[in-house]
Amino acid sequence: MGKNKICLRDYVKESCVFELFEEDKTEVLKSLAYKLKELGYVEREDDAEKIFKLLVEREKLGSTGIIKHIAIPHCKADEINTDMVILVGFSRKGIDFASHDGEPVHIIFAVFTKKNKVTLHLGALAAISRLIGKHSISSRIDDFLSGEKLLEITGECEYEF
Repeated sequence: MGKNKICLRDYVKESCVFELFEEDKTEVLKSLAYKLKELGYVEREDDAEKIFKLLVEREKLGSTGIIKHIAIPHCKADEINTDMVILVGFSRKGIDFASHDGEPVHIIFAVFTKKNKVTLHLGALAAISRLIGKHSISSRIDDFLSGEKLLEITGECEYEF
């Protein structure tokens, strides 16, 4: 069985990396869902609202703020018009994400895939986890609070699974 390879740069476009100014998890999740509409990855406001609700439902299972200062909210939704898109948001102030360690979140990698792209979805989550570890992002968070730096590191990240 051959290996699959994922290159994050294929799913993180320059317009997908941006600063977040919201202060709590619900506001951020809504902002992410509506950013998909703003960028043309969903057509209608109703689609963005449905994706927002999917993100909220996923968070009810447990916070995706699982790594110090980093959250990886994700959902599968056929409302997106591509197989996968990844939004990368950063907050200098920090966001209360009800993280397991109680620390504020400063970087969010949000993964959105079509429902039938389970392997791609899991590959993206694994690639992001590897990226975080490779660059020691959570222990050097201040070094990564810029769109340029986040675009640079996602641009170089390739992962075989």
